[in-house]
Amino acid sequence: MLENKVAIVTGGSEGIGFGIASALASKGTRVYLVARTLEKLEKAKERITQQGGKVDIKSADITNIESMKEIVENVYRDNGRLDIFVNNAGAWKGQSLDTPFDDIWKLVEFDMKAPYQLAHYLSSRFRSEKENTLKILTVSSQAALQVMDIGLGYGPAKMGLTAGLFHLENELRIEIEGKIDEEIKRGLLKEEEKEQRKEELSRVKFYRLYPNTVATEKMMEAIRKNQVQNPVSLEAVVNTAIDLLLDKTPTRDVRIGYYPGKGIVRTYLPSNPDDFYHPAKITEEIVDPDFIPEDLLK
Repeated sequence: MLENKVAIVTGGSEGIGFGIASALASKGTRVYLVARTLEKLEKAKERITQQGGKVDIKSADITNIESMKEIVENVYRDNGRLDIFVNNAGAWKGQSLDTPFDDIWKLVEFDMKAPYQLAHYLSSRFRSEKENTLKILTVSSQAALQVMDIGLGYGPAKMGLTAGLFHLENELRIEIEGKIDEEIKRGLLKEEEKEQRKEELSRVKFYRLYPNTVATEKMMEAIRKNQVQNPVSLEAVVNTAIDLLLDKTPTRDVRIGYYPGKGIVRTYLPSNPDDFYHPAKITEEIVDPDFIPEDLLK
């Protein structure tokens, strides 16, 4: 189901972004990696190419919306389609009351404004593309779901980003429902055909992933020094992302993490904008009860 699809992955040269990009490429998707550092992009491209994947690279800063628009338009023009946009690029920094507010705001702009602006542009751009359905998978964070220590920039950024995505989804829903109501008034659509018509008009679909601490290459040093605890494996996060994109999860919002005594757990959260930030979870699934973080250090 992912074969011959086209995907753009921001922050795709390393970490979670590279993991998702590599998995997509292994399933036959043509992947475009976007990141700032060309050298890292070239190394990432070489790794995916060696595995037989179809990959191209685009050097850009996600905070430059015009550059990102150009990349999206070029990819769409060259392929005649864009199926997946993985809104992944972001950064974590511990920030406290001693952190200058200008530094806090810079992180908010990178982790919230840039990905939100991208999602807004993509929603506006593709909502009326009759021959193209775009799935936007945003890699958020556990910090979007709870207040955490030394998170004065990162926490509000991830919370704000997630809230913005639900608001975008709600606006698209209102627009579609308005079109359907008009078609019913004009006698062009029967009441019992509403759900099918809603699916036909839904050209942009949102998916959100909320990882706990992830054992990426960059985080391994901190894990070894015991500076962060209870990391989840990158593989588990990537597998969850792929299942989301394949619509194999009961909701489009999934938290993935390791919990002592349980193992690796997926928590499926409400995806309806009307239920946003309601604390009740939909369901919980233990995907690997035998995993322990110490295995990552072997």
